[in-house]
Amino acid sequence: MNEGFREPREIECSGRRLLLVFDGGNAPGYASVAVALTEEAVKRGFEVWAATEGFRSLTSDAMSNPRFERLIVGREDRYTLLSRGIPARSMGRRVRDAGSDFRSERYLGFLEPAKQAEAADTIRTQGFTHVACVGGNGTFEGARALVPRIGGVPIGFVNVSIDNDLSGDRAIGFFSGVEAGATEARGLYEDSYTHKRTYLLEMMGNRSGRHALHCGVAARAHLIVLPFIELPRDVLTEIAEALEAASHALVVVAEGYAAEARRATNQSASVYLAGQLAEVGLRDRKDKRVIAEPFSRYLRGVQPAYVDVSTAYLKASLLVDAFDAGRSEVMPYVLATNDVGLRAFGDVTREDAVEPALLPLLTRLKLPRFSALARVLAGRVSS
Repeated sequence: MNEGFREPREIECSGRRLLLVFDGGNAPGYASVAVALTEEAVKRGFEVWAATEGFRSLTSDAMSNPRFERLIVGREDRYTLLSRGIPARSMGRRVRDAGSDFRSERYLGFLEPAKQAEAADTIRTQGFTHVACVGGNGTFEGARALVPRIGGVPIGFVNVSIDNDLSGDRAIGFFSGVEAGATEARGLYEDSYTHKRTYLLEMMGNRSGRHALHCGVAARAHLIVLPFIELPRDVLTEIAEALEAASHALVVVAEGYAAEARRATNQSASVYLAGQLAEVGLRDRKDKRVIAEPFSRYLRGVQPAYVDVSTAYLKASLLVDAFDAGRSEVMPYVLATNDVGLRAFGDVTREDAVEPALLPLLTRLKLPRFSALARVLAGRVSS
């Protein structure tokens, strides 16, 4: 502990002390949720704290001092709290900050039951009366692991993820990621038109490829290749011939494409697909450039779009309402303006499928073999 700073357990609490735990891969909107939960909870009489390193801060593996920070809306009270040895941070103006101050990168130690038990003990001894976990699928599993260990302390979860891989909700960060990704993809599309090139752009999407699919459709890519698509030689030949005939093209390929086949080659998805196409005739040359663009992680650090900010406030309001009503083990969901509510933890599962209705938009080229393959895959996804 930093000299002069006190832990929550050393400070008298008015009765309701909320702990925010941010974990998992970074996504646009973590800061928005931190601000929204702070505003909503403080308004209802909660004292709000954040674990500075997510789940790690609740265990003996904690590396950051202080382990917990008090969150307030404005800065008026910050210096008073600091003078009392309470680490405090004002959140009111940080609603569109990129990244997050309070998180760890997928703390794998939390998979161990002993660490989960240690975290539950920390929650109790620090005097936290409520817990809200924020992140994606892995963070949700961490929240569920705490349930039988925290002795009835109400716990909730807010879904923030570019991957959007939990059922029954639209993750905060997904729309922001699509906006940023589609902007990048469309820029390459225009460059391909100007310079008469073929770009193979690798985009986020390790399992389903949902992000790559939405970005590719929005940018009007000529072809989108997803992780679950296996391209036989005759289809690769068809694609190569169509791209050779096209004056320019943008191909979006999800990072998870041909993952098993690539394992021994240590190649990226875009480079691997470029190699496959080269084998059937589409080669990079001076008069016909074929360029494999590497995967970029910059999406994780972009500012959240305001559509995700408004969703953060709505989910925060729903969750604090649930706490006020004495509920626990709930996830606020927002699927559309008039489709909002709460889901019990037991009703939430991992979901890696893409929307079948979008699969006919995988290509704008005349590719009858590929299109037939896409229709078959759409039927499998639908079932």
